[in-house]
Amino acid sequence: MAYVIGIDTGGTYTDTVLLKTEKRGPEAIVKRAKALTTHDCLEEGIKNSLKALNLNSSEADGAERIVLSTTLATNAIVERKLCSTGLIIVGDAPRGQLAADYTEQVPGKMNIKGRVLVNVSREATLKALERIAPHVEALAVSGGASVRNPAQEKQVREIIRESSSLPVICGHEMASSLGYLERTNTAVVNAGLLPIIDRFMAAVKKSLKAMGIQAPIFVVKGDGSIATEEFIREKPVETALSGPAASMIGTISLTGLENITVSDMGGTTTDIGIVRNRRVELSEKGADIGGWSLRIKSARLRTIGLGGDSAVIKRGENIKIGPERVLPVCRGGEAGLTPTDILHCTGEFTRWDRELSLDAAGREAAAAGMETAEYVGLLEEAVAGKIYREIIEPCSRTGLPVCAIGAPAEAWYGKVKDKYEFDLKIPRYYEVANAVGAAAAGICQVSEAVVRKGEEGRGYLVHTEEGRYFFADIKEAVEKGISVSKERAEGLVRKQKLEPDRIEAEYTEAYMEDGRLRHRKTEWVITEESKEAVYENTEDDFDKFVEIRIKVRAIGKSFV
Repeated sequence: MAYVIGIDTGGTYTDTVLLKTEKRGPEAIVKRAKALTTHDCLEEGIKNSLKALNLNSSEADGAERIVLSTTLATNAIVERKLCSTGLIIVGDAPRGQLAADYTEQVPGKMNIKGRVLVNVSREATLKALERIAPHVEALAVSGGASVRNPAQEKQVREIIRESSSLPVICGHEMASSLGYLERTNTAVVNAGLLPIIDRFMAAVKKSLKAMGIQAPIFVVKGDGSIATEEFIREKPVETALSGPAASMIGTISLTGLENITVSDMGGTTTDIGIVRNRRVELSEKGADIGGWSLRIKSARLRTIGLGGDSAVIKRGENIKIGPERVLPVCRGGEAGLTPTDILHCTGEFTRWDRELSLDAAGREAAAAGMETAEYVGLLEEAVAGKIYREIIEPCSRTGLPVCAIGAPAEAWYGKVKDKYEFDLKIPRYYEVANAVGAAAAGICQVSEAVVRKGEEGRGYLVHTEEGRYFFADIKEAVEKGISVSKERAEGLVRKQKLEPDRIEAEYTEAYMEDGRLRHRKTEWVITEESKEAVYENTEDDFDKFVEIRIKVRAIGKSFV
């Protein structure tokens, strides 16, 4: 029997599930377990949750892979606990605050078309490295027009690798769109995570080995797909916000629905995202985390400061709920009641010490001149009302059913459903949906290219993640962009020792018509019979052409 182990480190709990690979949906779940998340040492909570899963020898031996959804990257970015990072800028620096601890500039410059204007100086690069290397644990390299031509970033990177053992990442490796400051800071933050993810993965592997589990490790990325441990060691920033993405994948798996709004209620917050056609809806601008705008592929989320551990405070006639998080009284907290305590008082959820919650509610009720049951009912109604106003009402406007998951989901959303009319789905195993999502997610690698007019109105330039190419004919330019992107996306999947199951491609043509910018998208699946779609140039007028953006997805096996 073959199994997958899914692990999710949430704000309060670390969840684990054991799934059978030949099953789908809730029927795939064999075992599930929870343990408290250990924030100062996430691998300890992972180990405790795995122990609680109580795997027998055949289950441990039969595990084909372990998939982690971890808050490690997000926490490190938010708490500014990145390792010391250096940034080497090629040419002019981006405007705005930089995330690096140490910065050096070296000569080099390209125009917006990707043509070299000033060459990179090897001597200047070595001197910059000599000044910066003693102070940092990792390096980033970034240049202004690297998405149009990555040659100078690559050149500086190779000089660094020849002369230093420091890990180094380039801006063009992190994003293929313009946005110099954001791309630079994404590379810097990624560099700052490299030693952190390295130590974390080593600790997790050590714990797994001690438990007799030797399966390969995958990690969930912020877009809901997964990648191998080796890939994540190179691009750990892509795991930021992996928890909400995993929750959406898990909800797809558990419900079988293709179009849904997912509301994941955790300890501190509720994360709300949308799934359309079984695919997580992504943010076009990346993600804002810890004050940094990062160009990463991540779920488009709306986050509400309401969770099971939110502070519930009555002041006069007003009841304030969140966004502050406190330790629930039932777990030894002393700052006041939480939604978790309210459920302990009503008897609907009693994992911890119910008497502590009842005693605290009694004291607060007496201070308010009320009976305990009346006071608890008042708080209960306030929490349910906030859930409806801030979560359910906005979700209902999408026209999609609301799927509620997370440990408090059934109790709280059930209460709201009793008072208000809306389309609610609470899947079986809702309390471990994130871990299910981790186990069920599949590999997906994306590569992009853009075709724009050449310099001085001559021909077309194809800008890819590998380099730039010139063609006189637009059809040849588009075909080159598709073939390079396809080869790169497939290569990224094969690098993880897997084969692509499906290749999806699209191009979006931007052109001017009647003084307005218009867009036209073409999508298809690349097969052996039809390796590339034929580009139909419907706008023969060169002056109307603006650009064509190409995207190719190489999709590995998915288990949803």
